[in-house]
Amino acid sequence: MLEGLEELVGAWELRSCTTTKPGGQKHYVFGPNPRGVIMYTPDGWMSCHMAGSEGTADGTDTVRYSGYHGPVIMRPDDRVVEHHVRGSTHDWMIGTVQERAYRIDGDTLHLSAEMNGDQINVIWSRDRKAN
Repeated sequence: MLEGLEELVGAWELRSCTTTKPGGQKHYVFGPNPRGVIMYTPDGWMSCHMAGSEGTADGTDTVRYSGYHGPVIMRPDDRVVEHHVRGSTHDWMIGTVQERAYRIDGDTLHLSAEMNGDQINVIWSRDRKAN
């Protein structure tokens, strides 16, 4: 097992995904009640799925979905996990390395990154009884 990966191994359920603009405006990317899972395997792979919807002015929902997978590299001294994207719903992500700072508080995983000047924060949780 990769050094540091043991903290992340297992399935984590999505609780929130936000972007914050430099001016402080916050947006819930997958709406107020997102659904999803991120999984890390002992042999160094990950898979992430996030979905949600937002109501529109005409009463319909706009559905959003994002998924990607690939091997991981741990940088435990920096508290960074690298997601090396092999497949994704977004063509631009394939072949990229998505660096995520990580912090674990009990059964809550915080992943964060900066993208195009925005701060991305994703919160996941797990129920150890289900693992």
